[in-house]
Amino acid sequence: MRYKSCHLIEHGISIDVNSIKACCLSREFNKGMLMIEYEFENSKIDWEHLFFVKRHHRTHQKNGRDLPACEGCYNLREEDWDDEDYISFINFDHWSECNSHCIYCAVRKMKPRTRNNAFFAVKELIKQGKFRNNGEITFQGGEPTILKEFDSLLKLFLEQGCKIRIHSSGILFNRTIRNALKKGVVSIVISPDSARNGTYFRIKRVDKADDVWKNIAHYRRGLKDDKAKLVRVKYIIIPGINDNLEEVTEFLNKIKKLDIKSVIVDFEYTYANQNKGNIAPHIFILNDYIEHFCQENDIEFSLYDSALYAERERTFEKTQDFSLRALQTKINNYKYKHQA
Repeated sequence: MRYKSCHLIEHGISIDVNSIKACCLSREFNKGMLMIEYEFENSKIDWEHLFFVKRHHRTHQKNGRDLPACEGCYNLREEDWDDEDYISFINFDHWSECNSHCIYCAVRKMKPRTRNNAFFAVKELIKQGKFRNNGEITFQGGEPTILKEFDSLLKLFLEQGCKIRIHSSGILFNRTIRNALKKGVVSIVISPDSARNGTYFRIKRVDKADDVWKNIAHYRRGLKDDKAKLVRVKYIIIPGINDNLEEVTEFLNKIKKLDIKSVIVDFEYTYANQNKGNIAPHIFILNDYIEHFCQENDIEFSLYDSALYAERERTFEKTQDFSLRALQTKINNYKYKHQA
């Protein structure tokens, strides 16, 4: 049946510390998460109840009324959706353990939370035949590589032939990830946000910049053709910290030196969320500059959530002159007007 929905509503779940959601994207609208189970205990998930709730969500979308938490989401699209009960997308969004203390982290001030191990619950889903072998897996939220079950989960999904994306601080090197990159079956996203040690420390609150860039280089080394794009480096533009031409230029020079072939840009979440429709113009100019650099150097360029939503509300023209002098002049002019 053809209707507007998304692969997360239909066949996806996001596993938090001890709760199950359909996804983690709806937070952009402050309308709450699309919850499926508020809690799961003893590493067990009631899959029968979960699919019952998903059927209810599908019925809601079929009736042409977007679920409240999904209104306006860029993930919604109209197509022919099936009615089968299975999971083909799992997002691990634990937010319980990390080895950095990023100033933009929404949960860094929260007390440590007791986390349920989802390994056996996922293994049961596979045993029931309710997981599609060509599914997509994402690890994010905190630092996944330091979770006790991470390697076990990663190997389990590799056995299932899944497409796997891992968001990591890059502070620790993981051999299982490196071997999977060589085979072209995982991608890793690392967000240093700066090529300068001092700025990195200011953002991350740990003195690990050299380790992170060393590990990025190690993951990238030896990967050829499309596999090179599996190592993705992210730059989150943070007002007042790395939102200037010098920082961005040094970051891009580092990208070129290490022959990185995939770059992601995002805007700091709290700032973007509090300034919807009023993002400072110079941030868009810096984003244009990064995109242009990537095009000129055959580097894959993409945007993440906050930047995607901001681009949809953009009201002025794309930057055309990318000489450093012209860029700096335009940034100065827009900064002055915006602050005034």
